[in-house]
Amino acid sequence: MNHYPSGGRLPKVADVHVVALYQPSSGKIVYVHSVTVFEGARAVSEQEAVETARSLARKAGHAVQELEVKLSKDVTHGSKRYQIDVSSGKFIPVARAKRGRTSGETV
Repeated sequence: MNHYPSGGRLPKVADVHVVALYQPSSGKIVYVHSVTVFEGARAVSEQEAVETARSLARKAGHAVQELEVKLSKDVTHGSKRYQIDVSSGKFIPVARAKRGRTSGETV
């Protein structure tokens, strides 16, 4: 699913790769790498996107050998909070924790 604008003088999106690296026991996504390829640009294979995601996650301090890979073509999977449902393997939206005052807090 492509949610990029396509009007005016913007180049058209030819391909999207979203690579989520997640904990297989919990489904928690610990690293996301997104690749957007525009028409006329060098193609990026799925394998290259995964290899780059693993390399960057490793440099960021993640133990990539313990993580599973989930791929998507939906750009929202790389721009909003998700986790992986471990039984279905699908991206599941994660609600953001509400920020508010705790009891006893003064203004």
